[in-house]
Amino acid sequence: MMKIRARRQPEEPEIIIIPMIDTMMFLLMFFIVASLALAVQNGLPVNLPKASTGEKHSAQNVTLTVDAAGNIHLNTRPITLASETQELQDAHVTAGTLVIINADANVRHGVVTSVMDNARKAGVERFAIATAS
Repeated sequence: MMKIRARRQPEEPEIIIIPMIDTMMFLLMFFIVASLALAVQNGLPVNLPKASTGEKHSAQNVTLTVDAAGNIHLNTRPITLASETQELQDAHVTAGTLVIINADANVRHGVVTSVMDNARKAGVERFAIATAS
């Protein structure tokens, strides 16, 4: 008696997309991390306090820098505490503008509070305190 072999149906070809998904996720993460390094912050060098949490902001921001001696700068231009409100209004700062405060770690808390108070008088509603990561 002869054995008859059953013919196998050829398997359908498969497209394995798991490695492609892994590669795309890697590229996505790479570009996210790379874009974070492109955020530029205008300001003068100060010794920022450390923070374990925080967010980086980038857009049309205004930077108020208070150095260790208590000098105040609007972006890179020196200003006085008394003229801060007028200087912010002259810079066309609106309620939606984010004001980043770069205060040296050795600056007294009262100075930073006065800077924020004057900015509120100019109409600023959004603040961020810069920290070293």
